[in-house]
Amino acid sequence: MKYKINDHAKAFLEENLPEALAAESSFEALKMLYALIDEKGFEAPKYDKLNDFGILADEVYDEIYELNM
Repeated sequence: MKYKINDHAKAFLEENLPEALAAESSFEALKMLYALIDEKGFEAPKYDKLNDFGILADEVYDEIYELNM
């Protein structure tokens, strides 16, 4: 891992997106996380609102972004 991350984000990624921990940059990790949110983070049937997983993943996205940008 070649980017800054806090314990909360690290725990989330270890459980849900471990490949992001091996990313070469925060940008790469954020792209992976964005794809995960797009895949699993919205409520059916309209998919226009974040579900609980999406809210948590979005918080992690923001944390990584703020620590690295």
